[in-house]
Amino acid sequence: MKLFAVLITLGFTACTALSNPQGAAQPLHPVDLKNKIYKATCNGAVEDWPNCYERAKQTCPNGYALKERTQSPLGGKRELVFQCKQ
Repeated sequence: MKLFAVLITLGFTACTALSNPQGAAQPLHPVDLKNKIYKATCNGAVEDWPNCYERAKQTCPNGYALKERTQSPLGGKRELVFQCKQ
């Protein structure tokens, strides 16, 4: 029974570490505050493009325009640059 509890704990720890070191959504980075342009970064095996799009949606209540979408060749680093609509 103790072995089972240890394995479960290790499994949860591994999943959290895969998303990012802090285990939480990564912060938005302002690119140009005057024009309301932001960059969302979605790194790791657990965070994917839908996470970036959700952050853009939450940041821009009136919608947003996609400016740039980049991904590393190995797929571990994803960045979405977007501009909030007025």
